[in-house]
Amino acid sequence: MRGVSSAAVLCTIAVLAASPSSVSSQRPGVTPIDRDVLAARESAWRAYFGGDVKTLGDLLPQEFIGIGMDNGPFADRATTLDGSRKFKEQGGRLVSLEFPETQAQRYGETVVLYGRYQAVIESGGEKRTMRGRLTEVFVWREGKWVHPGWHLDLTTP
Repeated sequence: MRGVSSAAVLCTIAVLAASPSSVSSQRPGVTPIDRDVLAARESAWRAYFGGDVKTLGDLLPQEFIGIGMDNGPFADRATTLDGSRKFKEQGGRLVSLEFPETQAQRYGETVVLYGRYQAVIESGGEKRTMRGRLTEVFVWREGKWVHPGWHLDLTTP
């Protein structure tokens, strides 16, 4: 890394590590992730665990496909909205949500997020921590970001 001081590199790494909304890669040409995409992602997760099917339904288009955290079948929009509603009706709630690492690729009006998540939920009086990886797709459509697909998995603690 000719011409770049180690202090400058460490400072850059520290800034990126402190900001979960930034790209955590130093590849040439990588730009920060659009904050509106990150807000849409955050909104989708919080809406799902909050049983807010109105907000979630506004984000998920009819052609939505979701691959969940377990080995279940792929989910469509109706199944996902129903799962959100049931989670809330059964007393489930989101305790905390973090995205400790996020990278993105943008192709025109499409953004693909790759990252890690940690969600703590409470259900049936018990708290459960879920950690995993994610791939999420966002498309700019009719003046807003919609979320036509995701793939989530669980990792070991």
